[in-house]
Amino acid sequence: MLVLPQFILWCFIVPVVWKKEVISKPSNVGVSVIVAARNEAKNLPQLLEALTKQDYPNFEIIIINDRSTDQTSEIIKKFHQKHINITEVNILNNFDAKSPKKFALTQGIPKAKYEHLLFTDADCIPISDQWIKTMSNKFTHKSILLGIGWYVPKFDLLVERFTQFETLITALQYISFSKIGINYMGVGRNIAYTKSIFKEANGFEQHQNVISGDDDLLVNQMAKKDNTSSIIHPDSLTISQPPNTWKKWYFQKLRHLSAGHHYKLSNKLLLGTLSTSHLSVYFIYLLLLPLNVANLLYLSLLLILRIVAITICTIKFTRTTNTKFSWWYIPIMDFMLIAYQIIIGASSVISKRNTWI
Repeated sequence: MLVLPQFILWCFIVPVVWKKEVISKPSNVGVSVIVAARNEAKNLPQLLEALTKQDYPNFEIIIINDRSTDQTSEIIKKFHQKHINITEVNILNNFDAKSPKKFALTQGIPKAKYEHLLFTDADCIPISDQWIKTMSNKFTHKSILLGIGWYVPKFDLLVERFTQFETLITALQYISFSKIGINYMGVGRNIAYTKSIFKEANGFEQHQNVISGDDDLLVNQMAKKDNTSSIIHPDSLTISQPPNTWKKWYFQKLRHLSAGHHYKLSNKLLLGTLSTSHLSVYFIYLLLLPLNVANLLYLSLLLILRIVAITICTIKFTRTTNTKFSWWYIPIMDFMLIAYQIIIGASSVISKRNTWI
């Protein structure tokens, strides 16, 4: 019974994402693309180049320059000379805000001239020039839209592959649960919502003292079955590079997971059940392994069936989104995910690290 949630997830819930989104008629609503950036001179040219080439009739780009000390401002001004729909919002002092990114977004969002807001990060780029069109397509009848931020390894390191795998598993879960009306998170690398939703939530007031969560905590607070939709389409993704050292990965995950403690109780129970079920698949195997051959064969079959189910879901997902993932990594990565859940889960409880990157 402990492993049953895993089979329900991978055999019945996740498969709902296999069907491609059909963009029959673009909404063409005005869209404000908002990016918070701090010392992003290295990444901004590539992002702004991609954003200015978007095939969409009515959009603006707002770059929130959060106390940058590099050439960020100069780059924004240079692009503004050629593209008047680019606006810079300067943050000179955040008054020691607990969450600098939330403070920056709170200053930038009121500057948007459109009701419909689309967010990404400065180190990301849209996967195609149809990104705004695809992500905003459901704004005619939804207020919150959940996209996918995909990682593309640069050096093919183990940490990069593992980050990609963990992100894939996370995306498959929150996107598929959203498809059946359970919305508990989104990612700031690719998310959209209306000004009205932001105002209704009173901005980030409810969780302003949590350093992360400008994305998932807002979704957790405001998303409902009738006002939220997830997008899974080859043109809807943003892409970025994963951390290339375990240290960078570790602190990135601590920031991300610190928000999970503030989810709704029902969402924490759901995710806790899935995590416990995942751990049980391996722990039961290790505990009962010495007993007899019959148990060994039975548990080995369960392990194999689960890996096969995840592999099929992964292959289907990459075909649906025109992305790539080496499926033969899955057995190793899945076992590594157990260690990740234990180590990062424990660390997130005791860590006090507050970093805005």
